[in-house]
Amino acid sequence: MSIRTTVNSGSWQQIGTGPATVQLISPDANGVTVMVYAGASAPATNSDGLALNGEFAVHNFNSTQPIWAQVVQTGETALVACQPETT
Repeated sequence: MSIRTTVNSGSWQQIGTGPATVQLISPDANGVTVMVYAGASAPATNSDGLALNGEFAVHNFNSTQPIWAQVVQTGETALVACQPETT
C-alpha cells in the first residue's frame, strides 16, 4: 500500500523509506516539479534531487535509505505517493 503525502516548498520532507517507487500524483496543471532524494538525512538547503514532473512522474529507489521530497516552486504543494517495494 502506498503512502500519500502532501509535499511543500521550502524544506525537505521524509516521505518514506526505500526500496520504493515514488510517483508525482498532482498537481501537474500548475507545472509543479518535485525533487526527490534518498539519503540518511535531508539534503542541505538549496540542494538538488531527481526531478519529478508531468513528463517524468515516477522514480524507483533501490536503496534502503529514507526518501526525501521538496516542491521546487515557492508556495506550491504537490501530492506524491511512495510505494514500498519488496526485494
